[in-house]
Amino acid sequence: MEDDPFVIVENQVKESLVNADNLYSSWKRIRQTVKSPNNQELRWTADELTSCLEAMEQDLDDLDEALAAAKANPQQFHLSTNILNVRQHFLVQSRNTIQSIRNDMVNPLSKQQEYSNSISHDQSDAFIPYRSENDNNRYIDNEQQQQQVMFQEQDQHLDSMAGTLVNLKNIAGTMNNEIDDHVILLDELGDNVDRTEGRLKRAMHRVTDILRKEEGKLN
Repeated sequence: MEDDPFVIVENQVKESLVNADNLYSSWKRIRQTVKSPNNQELRWTADELTSCLEAMEQDLDDLDEALAAAKANPQQFHLSTNILNVRQHFLVQSRNTIQSIRNDMVNPLSKQQEYSNSISHDQSDAFIPYRSENDNNRYIDNEQQQQQVMFQEQDQHLDSMAGTLVNLKNIAGTMNNEIDDHVILLDELGDNVDRTEGRLKRAMHRVTDILRKEEGKLN
């Protein structure tokens, strides 16, 4: 039985169910503590949970095909009716568990409903084994990894914002220096215009005096 391909994939599905249950618990906890459905940690957990469910569904499809072949010729695979029924029950219960999680992700329960269903949910998942100490450690490690990813992304955003602020400060300093230079140039231009205007007025006076003297000579 240990070399039976069905049993190998079945065990993989059971491990995935444990992982999905951990992610599902994290998703519910985060959803109860955040205000926005677009919260980064909530969306990341939902994406991971969805990927896990999709992978399990693909494995269950393969198991469905294997079970159908075994039912068509049980003597060839040396499987009793009892074993076939147990495997069929496993597939049905696994798909029900996946569908239940999907339904809750689409239409989340209220806090009161979630609390009232929490005990029955833990007791009804026949194919999600009780978390051992190792499972709890994996759950804690998974939570810590999620927190580290979130903190790293926040640090990256802060570093990016700090770099942007430094650039803006440098640009503002450059603009301020250019404005000061322009003010100096405008002041110099104003002084030059004033001096030129004065020289032009004096030149016009001399031309006017010369013209008057020439007119006096002609008369």
